[in-house]
Amino acid sequence: MIAIIALVMIAVVVVAIRLARKGGDHSLPSSPDPVEQIQRLAKLRDDGLLSQAEFETKRAELLGRI
Repeated sequence: MIAIIALVMIAVVVVAIRLARKGGDHSLPSSPDPVEQIQRLAKLRDDGLLSQAEFETKRAELLGRI
């Protein structure tokens, strides 16, 4: 379960870096917004890539950052 969450987070960072490079901005992106991350995780859950328990665990962690 933790491995899946780690892979999701790595994928989010890779996508953010690629988007930043496409825009001509070569600086590292700032930390993703927790609300946006929760929305992305919800889509992964809805698509069947995360279990409800995995989603809830990560959501609780992200809400703790707000």
